[in-house]
Amino acid sequence: MSILCSLPLVASLFSACTPPAPLATGYVEGEYARLAPVEPAEIKQVLVHRGQTVRKGDIIARLETDDVENDLNEAQAAVNEAQAQLDNLKLGKRDEEIAVLEASINSAKALLAERQRVLHRQEGLFQRDVMSKATLEKAQTDYDMAAARLEELKAQLVVATLPARKNQIKAAQSSLERASARLARTKWRLQERTITAPADGKIFDVIHRQGEIASPTAPVVSMLPKGAVKLNLYVPEEKFSTISIGSKLRVNCSSCQNGLYASVSYVADGPEFTPPVIYSLENRQELVFLVEAKPIDAANTLKPGQIVDVALEKNHEPH
Repeated sequence: MSILCSLPLVASLFSACTPPAPLATGYVEGEYARLAPVEPAEIKQVLVHRGQTVRKGDIIARLETDDVENDLNEAQAAVNEAQAQLDNLKLGKRDEEIAVLEASINSAKALLAERQRVLHRQEGLFQRDVMSKATLEKAQTDYDMAAARLEELKAQLVVATLPARKNQIKAAQSSLERASARLARTKWRLQERTITAPADGKIFDVIHRQGEIASPTAPVVSMLPKGAVKLNLYVPEEKFSTISIGSKLRVNCSSCQNGLYASVSYVADGPEFTPPVIYSLENRQELVFLVEAKPIDAANTLKPGQIVDVALEKNHEPH
């Protein structure tokens, strides 16, 4: 057959001499994960290097935690305070507290009696023009303040002997829930100051190092999770109608094993000119459609940057 295929006239009679043109050509693109903290913090330690293989849960970096630990102490204190207040409302005033209020009332009564005696004496002296009006007014003020203080203590005693109202207990429970939520959120923030690998994979690059500030927009490292690749394919305009989302493609490349397949996951709405990555004299002016496909089963054998071509599986052609 090889001898026959070398003859142009004969070769035209044998379609098997020339392999069918691929449906599309493209390349493998990595879907990298950029690992960053949830809030800005100084990097204390980076524990990985470029090209290192990591397992899910491995520690990638540790960040400064002093500020979060201070917030955690405050949040714990707020929870303890809210819990104590709720417990106090449920139990009501203790006998010792009521006894203190009663003693304060007795003291206030004695003070009021003394202020009343002084006021009467000042009134008598004022009527005899022995004492100034300002001194009389001061005595009256002292008496009024002592009377108000006695009434305030009596009111406190009445409240102390009553059980706590349901709305007060409900308000205290709400305060405890808010404090507990803040505590849980602060614990989560502290946990997030340790960056771990979300999946098995390989470190692609270390972006920031010890002493620098990492943030949600300034990741510490980028990594390629195992199998996190997709195919960017450019389908010629005349073949675009033969594929749709879910179409199964047979994948070929210079170093790929046989039996690699991918499933179409995205189809562009409009065409574009051939991108430089697959640019050639033959197709430089062709209109193509971008199609993305996810490898099936053997994704870990494809590497970012590989040039691939694909063919449509016959039993997956649209009717």
